Amino acid sequence: MTLAAVRPRFSGHETFACRFAWLPKAVRLIARDPKALSDDERAILELGLGKNMVRALRFWLEAFDVASGKTGAWSLLPFGKTLLGDDGLDPYIERVETQWLLHWHLSTAVENPLFAWRHILYRRMRPDFTRSELLAEMRTEGERLGYEHSDVTLLQHADVFIHSYFGSLNPASPEDALDGPLVDLGLLRRLGRRRGADRIEPVFTLTRIPIGEIGSGVVDYAIASYWSARRAGESVVTFRDLAYGEGSPGATLRMETDDLRDHLERSPALWSYRPSGDAGSVTALAELDPARLLREIYT
Repeated sequence: MTLAAVRPRFSGHETFACRFAWLPKAVRLIARDPKALSDDERAILELGLGKNMVRALRFWLEAFDVASGKTGAWSLLPFGKTLLGDDGLDPYIERVETQWLLHWHLSTAVENPLFAWRHILYRRMRPDFTRSELLAEMRTEGERLGYEHSDVTLLQHADVFIHSYFGSLNPASPEDALDGPLVDLGLLRRLGRRRGADRIEPVFTLTRIPIGEIGSGVVDYAIASYWSARRAGESVVTFRDLAYGEGSPGATLRMETDDLRDHLERSPALWSYRPSGDAGSVTALAELDPARLLREIYT
C-alpha cells in the first residue's frame, strides 16, 4: 500500500476511550433496532449515554471492526458477529483472548489506521515517552504526511491512546474512571517522571508481553490475518516482517522475537520456519483462514 493510499484517522472518538460495557450494549441495540444507533436521541435513551459518548461509541464500533453504520442502518461485521453477536463466542468480553483480539483489530487497520496507534506501535524507535514528546513527534509526522492538525487535536488523540491502555489519569467524572477493554492487557505502564521543555511529566512505556499471556491461538490468528491483509498472494514471508513490520503480530502484540520464533517452531501443522537470524522465512502449510482460527481460539 502506497503512502498516498493510507489515510490515518486523528479524531472521531470525541476524546473518549472506549468503555468496557459500550460494545456489548451497542451490539444488543443493533440486534433490536439497526437504525436506533444512527439517531442521537434514540441512542441516548437506549444506551443511557450522553450525545458525545454516543458519537464516540459509533467511532469505536467501526474502529474495532465490530459493526458498520455506513448505510444508516447498523450491522455487525464478521469479526463482531462471531465474537459479540447472538450466539457469539464471548458476547460480554469476559476472556482475555477477546481483549487481545480487540486490540489487534483496532491497531492493524490498513487503509485508515488510527494515527496515534500507528505512530506509537510501529513508527517510534523507543518504547518510552511523555505526552509532550509524543505531541512533538506526532506534529512532525503529521506534517510529513501532509496534515495540519492543531496541537489540541493531536494531544487529545494521544491521550485517548493512553487512556485506552492505562486508564484515565485524572477522571473528571465517574464515567471517566471506568476502564476500557484494553487496560487489563498491561501494554502500557508508568515509568516514573522526567523533565520536559517546561515541566516534569509522567513517563509511559510500552511493555513486552510473554506469549503465554496472549495465547497461542491469538498469535496464529494474528499471523494469518497479517498475511491475508498485507501479504496476500505471497507464499513466503520473512520472519523480520512478522516480528517488526507495521501491523505485524510481533509489533502489535508486543512479543519478544524469541517467543515468536519459538511459537513458529512449535506449530508445524500451520507454519514452516526456516531460521536465518532475523531474516529467516516462514511458509504457511495450511490455507490461511483467519475466521477458522478465530473460532478455534474458543474451543
